Amino acid sequence: MPDLSIKPAIIADTLAEEIIRGDLVQGARLAQDHIAARFQCSHVPVREALQRLVQMELATAIPRKGARVFKLSDQDHGEILEMRLSLEPLALRRAVTRATSQDYENMEVSRHACDQAKDPISWERANRLFHLAILQPCDRPRLLSQIEQLQRLSAIRFHTRWKTTWSHTSDADHSAILKAIKRADEKAACAILVRHLSRG
Repeated sequence: MPDLSIKPAIIADTLAEEIIRGDLVQGARLAQDHIAARFQCSHVPVREALQRLVQMELATAIPRKGARVFKLSDQDHGEILEMRLSLEPLALRRAVTRATSQDYENMEVSRHACDQAKDPISWERANRLFHLAILQPCDRPRLLSQIEQLQRLSAIRFHTRWKTTWSHTSDADHSAILKAIKRADEKAACAILVRHLSRG
């Protein structure tokens, strides 16, 4: 009996993280029957979940052939980085001037979670959350949505290239960004962020 309560967002988020981690390889077919059986649900939420993945650019829809995991080239990753280098400092400049003490506390919690991660999968997820947390106070939903999408795509590169060589360490750049935010130094915060992102 299909589970009528399963939400498309749950399916999409689960598959998105598996694509980001490389559990679902680039180019792999996302079969509706298989996904519906896995989540014990009808095809309706699966179709909507796949549409969400296409919107996230994590999947591509091929007419009459269904959906497949999106393939990212080195050129794609270069473009993604260029866009992050433009959009994240834009958001951070606004965030620095609007951050409250509660916002700063949330940033610190995210930084601490990143530093305490014991494995590359946990670290990458925490790192994404940190980079969103420092931008959240900018109060620009469309901008943040675009940045979050770019950060998901960037995460694929980490899991493809750096996961096997990852080692636990505290991130000095994260601490430096937070110190700049706390003293309301948007110029310094953005400079550190740009340097940080440019390291790839």
